[in-house]
Amino acid sequence: MISVIVPVYNVEEYLEECLESIQNQTYTNFEVILVNDGSTDTSKEICERYCKQDTRFHLLNQENQGQSVARNHGVSASIGELITFVDSDDVLSIKYVEILNRYMREDIDLVECNYRATRSVFDQLKEAENIQIEFEGNSEESVIKACNYGISYSPVCKLYRRKLLEDFSFLTGVIYEDIYHGVGMLKFIRKMVRLDYVGYYYRKRSNSTMHKQFSEKNLDLFTCCDKLVDLFASDET
Repeated sequence: MISVIVPVYNVEEYLEECLESIQNQTYTNFEVILVNDGSTDTSKEICERYCKQDTRFHLLNQENQGQSVARNHGVSASIGELITFVDSDDVLSIKYVEILNRYMREDIDLVECNYRATRSVFDQLKEAENIQIEFEGNSEESVIKACNYGISYSPVCKLYRRKLLEDFSFLTGVIYEDIYHGVGMLKFIRKMVRLDYVGYYYRKRSNSTMHKQFSEKNLDLFTCCDKLVDLFASDET
């Protein structure tokens, strides 16, 4: 089984489109863990409606603690041996789960596809895939190779082996935690596959972390970078 984990916070305008794209996947052996992160709009009610309609959907409620806590909470509550994350204002191509799962072999810990920002009808785009790059992790060479090929540090557009997320959970209490997790996980993977396939469509929003005005929280970027240095330096003798 594959677990689809969706952190949800005040996205009533976009949530139904996101959940519909998950519900209509061609691959059907999955569960959906919706983690309501203290929403104050109607997001919770929308989640509850999908849970009533489809037994594969499950809702967890928590006080507002941020996406990393919600993702970690979702991983703990899930039962799938493979896990993918979807942001609640984004949309999946109809074959997203099927295609990523197709390349998940026993020795692979992570399969990643490309993503695109678009406001058009998502699933009318051509769906073709092939392996862009396959490499072994846990080395300086792998980190350099990943950067050269544009491996995304975002937790979305990826299918993870469960153990990878249990061994390396999301950093909490900071922003830019995606950078820490996306780069740091290269220390823990055995092999990874990057597909030349667009299966994930993200929505550009003015209130995203990258578009907000500067605040002291932006300095968390340096904290995350320092933690990455410490993480990889811990192997040096």
